[in-house]
Amino acid sequence: MKKYSVYILKCSDDSYYVGITNDVFQREDQHNKGLDIKSYTYKRRPVKVVWHQEFLSPNEAIEKEKQLKGWSRKKKEALINNNLETLPTLSMNRKAQQHFDRLSVTNKKVFKEIMEKLPYSEPFLFVDELQQITEDGVVGAYHFKPDTAFYKGHFKNHPVTPGVILTECCAQIGLVCLGIFLINEEHKDSVQIGFTSSEMEFLKPVYPGEKVSVVSEKIYFRFQKLKCKVKMYNIHDEVVCRGVLSGMFKTIRDDE
Repeated sequence: MKKYSVYILKCSDDSYYVGITNDVFQREDQHNKGLDIKSYTYKRRPVKVVWHQEFLSPNEAIEKEKQLKGWSRKKKEALINNNLETLPTLSMNRKAQQHFDRLSVTNKKVFKEIMEKLPYSEPFLFVDELQQITEDGVVGAYHFKPDTAFYKGHFKNHPVTPGVILTECCAQIGLVCLGIFLINEEHKDSVQIGFTSSEMEFLKPVYPGEKVSVVSEKIYFRFQKLKCKVKMYNIHDEVVCRGVLSGMFKTIRDDE
């Protein structure tokens, strides 16, 4: 069966080149021989393959090549170095990224405080970790365990994560965790949460055993109502679902 490989070359001037081929190391050799004087790599030899991925579908390979060509240098290097957990954060728009870089306050203490206020527990807790949280958004992750009960019977012999569970994961990380953080900036009391609306689009399946990352950006937070734009990514930095979520937050005095 014919395979198609998307690859990244590191050039002698420290730049990166993305291409597609049927034989990665044969193509590397061709680049180094300078067979095409019009090629980007011709004056940047020698080059070296630093990452590649195989596909059975030419359309998927072409789509991946286009995606990587649009990536920043930081995202390419995160992929090359297998720092996949940083890709969702690097995928945020520049304004949000600058804000996260400047104001990130996530640490073990903050995460513990938020987790203690979450109104969920196993098996309905879909938050494993928070990487970053600020007044403008949150980045977190969850690992869908293969033995989770909802996989049984959801598409026989080929289980996938139900869309309602993906929405719940996005809501717990992207809406509830952020809302608790924002409320706690002003109050130290308990918090009640009401999920008011969701508009989600599902693009790719999430299979048992996959780890996903959720990136949420605040649209507004006023009168204790929070509205967020959320995206969920798989480990290949592909968006598996995205949408807009809203919820109401109410503080309750601990002595009530």
